[in-house]
Amino acid sequence: MTKLVAATLLALTTAASAQTLVATSEPPAPAAPRSFDARVGMMLGGADAGDVNGFSFGGTVGAGYGIGDNMVRATFDYYSVGDNADEVMQRHGRTTRLGGALRHSFRATGHDSAMAANLWGELGAGYERLAWLHGGLLERGDAELAFGVDVGFRNTRSHERNTTGYFMDFRALLAEAPPSNAMATCGGPCSEATAPPRADVSLFFDFGVQWGH
Repeated sequence: MTKLVAATLLALTTAASAQTLVATSEPPAPAAPRSFDARVGMMLGGADAGDVNGFSFGGTVGAGYGIGDNMVRATFDYYSVGDNADEVMQRHGRTTRLGGALRHSFRATGHDSAMAANLWGELGAGYERLAWLHGGLLERGDAELAFGVDVGFRNTRSHERNTTGYFMDFRALLAEAPPSNAMATCGGPCSEATAPPRADVSLFFDFGVQWGH
């Protein structure tokens, strides 16, 4: 009887050890890759500030830290605002913008690939300070929506997987228009007279160089 009990306990102990071995032998899930990104580029498009909505150009810089497919970014922009050259009233200024954004990667090459390509979208917010050349300031917050692509090369021999390449994107900035005393009117053929829009939409095409790991 004693031998039977001992054999039973030994069998149970062996089975429990086997289960523990199976449970602990499973590899842990890999951690989401971390990444750093920096970029410098140019901006071309049209900047709106009330009824001033001419051609605009400037520069942009940014840096971000990513975990997996998501990245938090900080941006700095400096660009012109003004009337087009064919308009009678010429008003011109310069805008300084600080912003932050959350970027999500829709499709990207793997970290082991020598080709670094990334299709992404971005939502953010910022603060604009527009200084008119002949005096006056316009300060306001804005919202940002952008879509873009990065294309470059990755050093697969480096532990850091350093990347260098180019980027281009389309960016829209939505901000509240400055106060206006304009009466309801028709700026063109219309069925109803209205006041000017209460929102300014600035559209830009950005392009430049980017690097990171």
